Amino acid sequence: MSSDTVYILDGSAFLYRSYYAIPSLKTQNGVETGAFYGFVRAVFSILKAKKPAYFAIAFDLPAPTLRDKLYKDYKATRKETPNELVSQIPLIKQAINLLGIRLLEKEGLEADDIIAYVAYKSKEYNKNLTIYTPDKDLMQLVEDEKIIVVNPITNKVFDEKAVLEKFGVEPSKLADYLALIGDSVDNIKGIKGVGPKKAIELLKKYGSVENILSHWDEIQKTFKEASKEDLELSYKLIKLNPLDFLDMLDIDIEDLRIFYNIDLKKTEEFFIDFNMKSILKDLNAIFKSKGSSQKTLF
Repeated sequence: MSSDTVYILDGSAFLYRSYYAIPSLKTQNGVETGAFYGFVRAVFSILKAKKPAYFAIAFDLPAPTLRDKLYKDYKATRKETPNELVSQIPLIKQAINLLGIRLLEKEGLEADDIIAYVAYKSKEYNKNLTIYTPDKDLMQLVEDEKIIVVNPITNKVFDEKAVLEKFGVEPSKLADYLALIGDSVDNIKGIKGVGPKKAIELLKKYGSVENILSHWDEIQKTFKEASKEDLELSYKLIKLNPLDFLDMLDIDIEDLRIFYNIDLKKTEEFFIDFNMKSILKDLNAIFKSKGSSQKTLF
């Protein structure tokens, strides 16, 4: 069991991946379970491969966030979450609780912010951190071998070298890079006329968004339609800085310890109720061998 590494899954990002990757599944009563099934499979895959001592899953909440207050059109271009997915979220969270995994969510914050906070605390406790997410924004947290990102779809591991190869900038400059080019997915503008190549050139010349803003007269000579306010806002929306909201969270690394002595019988019955007998073998392999005192149904 790995006790020197904290593992955290970007639950909100993976909800959508599970929903669109798995064909529609329903129980006899018509309850949608495709995303639920895919999500649990992903969690079990991590538990089997890594046998973590510390594992948590972070979620967004529907309440307005700090970014929504900064910019009313933040993520305005995204489609509404399908009702078929919304209905499965409580099932997923119930499963997480039954499995003894810490679920992290906080009104006003996104899953990304919570993960950034866990990264901050992991360094404080001298723990490594592995983040499971397909979201590029979280790659700005990558640091040496201490913090890595794993894409749970492709299993691609992003350390500092891999981030540099993908984006052309190191992780510490990724927020600057993304602020410059913008992000249509989150409706973040960036600088009009600046693409990936030009963003890299600007960062090589000026080093950071902060320095670009302090030399704005030079920038505007080339990018006449560029807006200084847009760049300032883009950077605030993209940059993950847990120091901005330390007073909103109180998570100790020991709070993320996963206890394998779950109520196995109750958990099996829960999954059977949703026609998910196929995962019981993995459930038993992961939890029964860890000392659960409950008798299995099979």
